[in-house]
Amino acid sequence: MDSHHHDIIRLAWSRRLGLGDSALRSGSRHREIDPSATSLTFLRLGDSSVLLGPQRAVESADKYTDDQLALRGRARHGPTVLHFAGDIGTTLERHDPLISHELAHVLALEALCAPDDVAAADLTRKRSWFTLLGDDRPADSAAPLAGAAYLEWEGVLADVGVLTAPDARRLGNAQVVGRLVTNDAVDEGMIPQWRTSAENGTARRLAARLGYQEWGVHVSIGLDET
Repeated sequence: MDSHHHDIIRLAWSRRLGLGDSALRSGSRHREIDPSATSLTFLRLGDSSVLLGPQRAVESADKYTDDQLALRGRARHGPTVLHFAGDIGTTLERHDPLISHELAHVLALEALCAPDDVAAADLTRKRSWFTLLGDDRPADSAAPLAGAAYLEWEGVLADVGVLTAPDARRLGNAQVVGRLVTNDAVDEGMIPQWRTSAENGTARRLAARLGYQEWGVHVSIGLDET
């Protein structure tokens, strides 16, 4: 990624959080008071950061450094590592994979997976589905192995999710659909974004293999946790 990509990502997240377009400009440490907020949000992108929430929560958290905020304990929705990709990858570790773009195969894949994994990938709320099917049967009866999709954010980011059936893991299946969905997002003029739990080493390694760079962290802390 280059500085142009960074500027677009900062702008998209600023708008996503309801902030001014320059709130996350390079080198800034922004504080935003929202009296109606029910959580304290911390976001770091590169060398810029924002802390958003009710005044008392922001003032209480402001005593911490950005590094400390990025690692805040058992937050309700975080910490989440933000990965971004700037280019199309050319390597596809599968010759002529059998791919479905139908919701039915996404639902069939989700039925095979644990609820927490389904919620993290959130494929049914996304679009541009790529589901890898087993090639030992006709497509209409083939088993789903892995799926990926993205949801457009602010017209410029493609928020990617990837899900793999338990019996199809560690076989390169997630890398196939991850590559396809990432390339599709870039072809559509968007910057692919992949959000993973900081503790999910498998997903972080997969993102790195697909050319994503870790360039941010997002934490949302319930007010009873601050």
